[in-house]
Amino acid sequence: MKRASIDNLIEETIKETGGNLSMVARRLGLPYHSLVTKYGPKATATLPAPCPRPTDIKELGREHVRPFVIAIKRCGHEWGDEFADVLTDARRKFDRGTHEMTQSIDQGWVVQYLIPRRNPTNPRRFFHV
Repeated sequence: MKRASIDNLIEETIKETGGNLSMVARRLGLPYHSLVTKYGPKATATLPAPCPRPTDIKELGREHVRPFVIAIKRCGHEWGDEFADVLTDARRKFDRGTHEMTQSIDQGWVVQYLIPRRNPTNPRRFFHV
């Protein structure tokens, strides 16, 4: 096969899989890390373009947990400084075992939730050294 036709096949498979390079590597029998090196940035371009930032962050996310939305960010970006204090506080509550933290993606935005536990658990030490 010519080099151009292999590249075309890889790019078509990237589109078919929604940018999942692991799946592309398995389907085509190629080394995953070589695909990431060559096609990684193009694969992330398949993420949905974010809608304009809503005036109220609780407009995003799953409807039944919208009251628990504490922060949003664009997919592939870092959390904004405006949410630093909220996320630090949420992390403390999670570590104390009184709340759960979870995320979802909605319209190109990562939505962070902080949900109180009905029954608090013991303090957690997952990420402490």
